[in-house]
Amino acid sequence: MTNNLDKLKNLLAELFMLDQADLDFGIYRVMNAKRVEVTRFLDHDLLPQVRATLATVETGDRAALEAEKAKAIIAAQGVGLSREQAEQTPKVRELQAKLDAHANPADLENEVLSDLANFFRRYYSGGDFLALRRYKAGVYAIPYEGEEVKLHWANADQYYIKTSEFLRDYTFKLADGKRIHFKLVEADTEADNKKSTAGQERRFILCAADPLLETDGELVIRFEYRPDADKRKQAELNTLASETILNVPGFTAWKSALARLAPTEKNPNRTLLEKHLGDYTARNSFDYFIHKDIGGFLRRELDFYIKNEIIHSTVHHEFANACGAACA
Repeated sequence: MTNNLDKLKNLLAELFMLDQADLDFGIYRVMNAKRVEVTRFLDHDLLPQVRATLATVETGDRAALEAEKAKAIIAAQGVGLSREQAEQTPKVRELQAKLDAHANPADLENEVLSDLANFFRRYYSGGDFLALRRYKAGVYAIPYEGEEVKLHWANADQYYIKTSEFLRDYTFKLADGKRIHFKLVEADTEADNKKSTAGQERRFILCAADPLLETDGELVIRFEYRPDADKRKQAELNTLASETILNVPGFTAWKSALARLAPTEKNPNRTLLEKHLGDYTARNSFDYFIHKDIGGFLRRELDFYIKNEIIHSTVHHEFANACGAACA
């Protein structure tokens, strides 16, 4: 059970972007404002709520089974069977098996947590929320309400936010009040709010010529925004930029301040320069979708998931077992 609980908590933490606490812009600012509330729910409220709900269901189901078993015993005794004989009839034994299955609530709890993790996982991939209704493996169902014509697309009801349309310079202050300015000197972007073609994604790349300039008491670090011929990831380019900046001849006082540690739990050796490079490149290169009614969508999908996959699969399994027993 603990393993399935951890899987669900880790997945929800990723969905709620709890690992992006250092980013303070756009959707990340909203998620960070909810960070404490979401973390408290995952760590303290989730499991008690699951157990409280299951206890209610368990009590009702068990009472119904007990009543049905008692009626079956009375019916068997009504045709002349003793109590012991009545308890060995197929109907009573079947009901007793169901009662025995209810005797271990931990198994049901484990199954529910696993089902919840599977439900949320299907709508999340590589940082994107996917509004896709899975009918079965490899097949999707389109929500249809009897319209004469139904138009549907993969990101229906979602707004695409292309952050690179709002490229900006980035400035921050050091502890002594001096300013560092990341300046974009050349930018090549996709037009009309389109996603970049695969293999042609734009990256922030440190200028090869004069990457650092000191102007009016401010350190300017110069970047280009263009496709990378070597198709490197932005994180790799950030690491290369950090190493290059800290090894440029001169600028000793500036580099000393930039090399100071700004650690995180995952990266205890992160420098102040690496922190701001990550923030700068992330805020201008993270494209994302926003669903206009995510709560309503997930409630509808959960209802579909429970009926189509959990209940349907259980009924199908029991039907197959009954057919097998009858054939035997």
